[in-house]
Amino acid sequence: MSPKRRLLPAALLMSLTAPVAGLFVALSPVSAQAAVTADDQITAYTADATLTKDGQLQVKETVDLAPGGTTFSRTLSTRVRADADRDRTYDLKDVSATVNGQPAQGFQNQSVDDGRKLTLNVSGKSQIVYNYTVGNVVADSVDGREVSWPVVQGFGVSIPQAKLNISVPFATWVTCFAGRTGSSMPCTTSQLGESAELEIQQNGVPAAGRVTFLTGLSDQATVQPNAKYTTPWSLGRAFTVDSTTGGLAILIFGIGLLGAVGLWFFRGRDAAKVGHGAPERPVLDGADGPQFAAPDGIRPGQVGTVVDESADVVDITATLLDLAVRNYLTIVEQPRDSHFGKLDWELKRLHPGGPELLAYEKALLDAVFADGDAVLVSALGHSLRPRLNLVREQLYADVVTQGWFNNRPDAVRNRWTTAGVVLLGAGVVLTIVLAIVSKFALVGFAVMAAGLVLALVGQAAPARTARGAAVLGRVFGLQHYLANETSADLPEGSRLEFASRCLPYAAVLGLTEKWAQEIAATDDDDDPDEGIGWYSGPENWHLSNIGESLSNFVTSFGGSLSNARRLFG
Repeated sequence: MSPKRRLLPAALLMSLTAPVAGLFVALSPVSAQAAVTADDQITAYTADATLTKDGQLQVKETVDLAPGGTTFSRTLSTRVRADADRDRTYDLKDVSATVNGQPAQGFQNQSVDDGRKLTLNVSGKSQIVYNYTVGNVVADSVDGREVSWPVVQGFGVSIPQAKLNISVPFATWVTCFAGRTGSSMPCTTSQLGESAELEIQQNGVPAAGRVTFLTGLSDQATVQPNAKYTTPWSLGRAFTVDSTTGGLAILIFGIGLLGAVGLWFFRGRDAAKVGHGAPERPVLDGADGPQFAAPDGIRPGQVGTVVDESADVVDITATLLDLAVRNYLTIVEQPRDSHFGKLDWELKRLHPGGPELLAYEKALLDAVFADGDAVLVSALGHSLRPRLNLVREQLYADVVTQGWFNNRPDAVRNRWTTAGVVLLGAGVVLTIVLAIVSKFALVGFAVMAAGLVLALVGQAAPARTARGAAVLGRVFGLQHYLANETSADLPEGSRLEFASRCLPYAAVLGLTEKWAQEIAATDDDDDPDEGIGWYSGPENWHLSNIGESLSNFVTSFGGSLSNARRLFG
């Protein structure tokens, strides 16, 4: 492939990027300097350069200047765009300057973004000579070794004519670009002279313009490639999607997904398959008539915790209703202050309870009645806040004591969630690091996704024992009965008691309204009712209203629990 054809893609790229590059030039320090020294005039420019055996280019530039002020500045860039993905960097050293044969006064060699700014003092017409050595100029390419460097650069004013003589041993061809940054315009003349001398001339170099030479080396050249490249950072590059980054990200996420699923399969599944079983008819026929009998003697709060592996608002509310039905307290609906007044209830403790109560039931009674044997629901929110955590602790401990879980469900979830959050955090850090130093930020995203999956899988990780799975199956049978059966087949005198005992279980299983209506159906007259022992209403209250009353009570009491944020927030 000829040098010209090989350079055509690069020239096209430079042409496409010229508008953006021009914007950076317009905003760069060089442009600002051009505005400051608009009266400067360069009347002549020559450059001599020699490639040494160790691959360094020694440059001498001679500039005839008619200054417009007392200082003169130029900037040598040490980073240029090599291709669509990379920048080429150069090593600039041993920089010096003379003015009219004497060391330059006030000479400053300052580091700026991707370059060096050279400033010196001038007075009247001056001849400035710059000397410096630039490294990393020899590059390896598909066509062999090449040498390049933008010799003319960084001047804030135009140059009428630039002449370059460059000695590159074993040079075989030469080409040259001139104009503003990004220009693909060939130089006025560029030829390979005798003794591998590159002879380049460019007429009319604009302010902030460049003259860049490129020459190839024959196989006889002993100088070794030393070019260095860097990849400029961009968000698009950091999150590059290709076969390598995408494949690695999928692999990492796949490993994380398999790991999370594997942990759940071996550690998070129930010890036995949960069967829905036949409907559980919670009726025990005795000498005194049919009595309610929950499967395995399970309590409403236990039902909710076994079903969803969480001690939450509805479990505590159902436990309170169950304690009321079992005559440990009464619920008294208060009269409204007005027709649209707020509903409230007074809870009255009947007796403290003994060893027949489970630990969490006793803890709930003590929490509700900590300030006395009578309390309004509306006043419970703040007073319950420091006490309900013990109820929750006791309920979780109870399901472990019963042998339904090997470990507390909340502790298991916390461990999995913590591990997932740690992995998610590590993924965030890895994403940031990889985005800064490489194109593999997607791999960090994959780690983040794996952490998120682990945390989500952990929510289903609390594993029931075989005994717990069997109990859950019977709970499903009870739910089927409560959802589809009624108390109509029981003797009329047993229906109110039976429906009341069913109500707390119905509440925890989302069937409050149905079984409240079962209670209401026992109201066989139009006369006001005093209550049913565990629940009573205000003056002129009817048992037929208990459906609405209980729905309001469950909502209000549950709201009081929700306000105790340490437990439910």
